[in-house]
Amino acid sequence: MGSMSRASEIADEPAITRSPPLPALPRQGAAGPEDASSELWGWLRLLNRHKALIVGCGLVAVVMMALVIAQQTPLYKASSRLILDTRTFKVLSTEGALSGVDTLNFGAIQSELEVISSEFVIGRVVDKLGLANNPDFNGTKPPSVLDSALDPIRELWGSGISSLLAPAPQPAPAQAKPAARADRSADASDPRRQAAIGAVAGHLSVSLLGRTFVILITAESPDGTMSARIANAVAEAYLADQIDTKNEANRRATEWLEQRLAELRRNLQVAEEAVANYRRDKGLAGSPEGAISSQTLSELNARYTAARGRRIEKEARLVALSKASLNPGELANIPEVAGNTSLAALRIQDVELTRKSAELASQLGDSHPKMVQVRNELAAVRARFNIETQRITLAVRAELDAATSEEEELKELVDKASIVSGTASQYEAEQKQLEREAQSNRTLYESFLNRFKELREQQDIQRADARILAYARPSGSPSSPNFKTGLMGAFVIGCLLGMAGAIAAEKLDRVFRSAPQVEEATGVSVLAMVPEVKGTAAARSNVVSNILENTTSPAAEAVRAVFTAISLASLDHLPRVVAVTSSTPSEGKTTFVAALGGLLTKMNTSRRVLIVDLDLRQAKLSVALGLNERGGTIDEYLMGTKTLAECTRRHEQSGVYYICARRNTPNAPEILESHAMKAAVDVFSDNYDLVILDAPPVLAVSDARIIARLADYTVFIIQWAKTHREVVKTAVAALLEVTSHVGIVINRVNLFKHGRYGYGDHGDYYSRYRGYYGQTDGGPPKNDPSRPALKLASNK
Repeated sequence: MGSMSRASEIADEPAITRSPPLPALPRQGAAGPEDASSELWGWLRLLNRHKALIVGCGLVAVVMMALVIAQQTPLYKASSRLILDTRTFKVLSTEGALSGVDTLNFGAIQSELEVISSEFVIGRVVDKLGLANNPDFNGTKPPSVLDSALDPIRELWGSGISSLLAPAPQPAPAQAKPAARADRSADASDPRRQAAIGAVAGHLSVSLLGRTFVILITAESPDGTMSARIANAVAEAYLADQIDTKNEANRRATEWLEQRLAELRRNLQVAEEAVANYRRDKGLAGSPEGAISSQTLSELNARYTAARGRRIEKEARLVALSKASLNPGELANIPEVAGNTSLAALRIQDVELTRKSAELASQLGDSHPKMVQVRNELAAVRARFNIETQRITLAVRAELDAATSEEEELKELVDKASIVSGTASQYEAEQKQLEREAQSNRTLYESFLNRFKELREQQDIQRADARILAYARPSGSPSSPNFKTGLMGAFVIGCLLGMAGAIAAEKLDRVFRSAPQVEEATGVSVLAMVPEVKGTAAARSNVVSNILENTTSPAAEAVRAVFTAISLASLDHLPRVVAVTSSTPSEGKTTFVAALGGLLTKMNTSRRVLIVDLDLRQAKLSVALGLNERGGTIDEYLMGTKTLAECTRRHEQSGVYYICARRNTPNAPEILESHAMKAAVDVFSDNYDLVILDAPPVLAVSDARIIARLADYTVFIIQWAKTHREVVKTAVAALLEVTSHVGIVINRVNLFKHGRYGYGDHGDYYSRYRGYYGQTDGGPPKNDPSRPALKLASNK
């Protein structure tokens, strides 16, 4: 049959194919909204797929919790309330000994909570209420069935597991009162009393009510009235403990103050005697000598400083006059010279005579009488100027001598006064130090004496730092076990465990459930996904008959889509020999071969299709086609014992031609590798439009790789949700070593389960739009017998 005929046949096939997978692009940046939405839908589908497991775990947890609750003893709660006193009422000013609770200090409040729940306070309650003789508290009550069942677990936990898992102990608060005191009761060593204390402590809750100073004391017991009595007794015991603590502190403070006052009284007497003795020994009793010496020294120091300044001033003036005498031009800058009227007049005369001498010198000679007279007058003026200057210098020197003498005298007086004042100041300082010590001892003694008087006056007035705000009342309904909350919590926890199990099952899933998974793992395109045929069509022959009778069913469409995909992928060279294999047995390989060959023949009666069973070890083609006799076998044809016509038979229901094989054919690899086998394949392809070779599994024997070399295209069958991924990858890799024309078919897909995965592949299409095909798998045939199958014209 020519290529035009095959092209027309291909055009008639439904276009449900799958193209080779495109290479995945690298992801850049953060995931977009679509990726986040897809991930969310993926988690929701996961939960939907395993909803039976999740709900089942929740129900099992509910049943177990119900059994536990049924074995528990009902407990009743009762709460009393204390309020810490935040008022500023204080009967004493002795803060260190008798201060109340600092209500503004959170650590102090927490310490009071620890005191309320301490063993000492609870021990008072046990003694007051006689709980040591109560079976509900002293541990003599027989255990319940649940407690007996949990005893081994408690023993295992107490043997060391709890110490390994428990956190490190935290240090006690600095201001906390001692929680454990020496029990003054005569029954301190009674084991029943200790058990009762432990039972009350284990069911006692002490906490602050919100952001207030109200303390909530909650007790729980099998008796509602007893719970109220315990809560009230704990509150009263705490208040009594506070008063006892304050009385004890008052007694200790009084004793300590008495001892301290005696010591301070002795210290004060010693200090006052030391001050009196020092005054008497140093002669300072009522003498103001020290103050006078200090005042005289201050005055002398001021006069000495002034005299020293005057002496320095005179020295500066004398030095300036001495320098000016060498340079008469600078005399005008001296204050004494500038302020002298005589010297000023002489300077004017000097200037006039100098000018006149210059004028005469330009007109007359040096020997002229006028010139001689002018020079004589100028010399006389200058001589008088020098005499007057010397007189001023002598006066300044006399003033300097007087200032120097005065400075020396004052310095001597200052030195003498310093000695006297230093001695008096030292005595005065030592006296003041002794007086300060005596005053300090007197102040301290008076302070302690006042506190001692306050303690003695207020010794019998004590009050607690808290008061009872509300007494506990018996409860009419049990607080635990809470049936609704317990069952709801158990259901939630069970569902969470079921979710964890579902996620673990998904992560440990090592089979293929979608076409993208197969393509990503193997790198080979998936041709189609064939749905599983259920119901009465469970046997091989029934499956093939069901597909052949329901040619519009999803299974039939998927089988036909396989050949369409093969043909479209090889338009240049249409494959005439197609081999079908799988990785392991029982994956539906032979059933698929029979369905494919029969369906292609039935849908186009002019197409000649031959199925050759080359699984020489199992040979199940006859079973798949529902044959009673298989006729001549392929090994008989290859050995020449029978002709091709004797070995070839035609299937009545579909019209497909087939050649069966014999089970456990000896020397199977040698037969398949023989030249006769190659020649037989060539003969088959010359006489038929399509030859389908049913090959054995790849991993079972080496026959499949030999057959793949003889075929133009190899179809690899994978059973959905059964064949392990590593097995598939190994088998596909082995096939790719001998041929590059390989396509994969996912067989026996459970459409109901696959639809819950939402992969969006062939199987998802079949599961969502099953009604499009007009019938479901396993249903009765719905082909109209009055409408014969169409037969295309052949180009032979």
